[in-house]
Amino acid sequence: MNVRKFFLIFVIATAAACGGDDGPGPAETACFDYSRFDGATPEVSFATDVLPVFQRSCSFSSTCHGAEAGSAGFTYLGPAVSEQATPAQIDAIVAQNVGVPSRAPSGMPRIAAGDPANSFLMHKLDDTLSCGDLECTPDQCGAPMPYTGDILPAAERDAIRRWIQQGAKVN
Repeated sequence: MNVRKFFLIFVIATAAACGGDDGPGPAETACFDYSRFDGATPEVSFATDVLPVFQRSCSFSSTCHGAEAGSAGFTYLGPAVSEQATPAQIDAIVAQNVGVPSRAPSGMPRIAAGDPANSFLMHKLDDTLSCGDLECTPDQCGAPMPYTGDILPAAERDAIRRWIQQGAKVN
């Protein structure tokens, strides 16, 4: 009988010690380490390396970032992947993004030419909305991008990062 009481007390104590623990919470997103990033090489082309990523993952519909006029205040990131971007569309992408304040109260431009660490776009793409010098809280900054998909592969994000580091040129 004493063994049963001991076992029962042990089970209750163990359950109480573990009570309320639903396992580990969501993993925190690590901030991007720009001290280890070489933004100078390789040289990145907007038309070849960046625009196709925008078209495939950001501008596949006019309700996201595929409307030149900007749908619901969203910035334009290019025509659908099935369309060839015109010079005027490329100019519109740059005009709506480079050096333009973000829609969210982030305290930084969407794209700061030469400074990916202070480009709100990179925080959205890297899902590092709680990192850096952002003035908005993660819930004010909006969702990471792409909104309806997985985070872009590191190679694609690094191509965009390099393009920004190299001056966000139209090349």
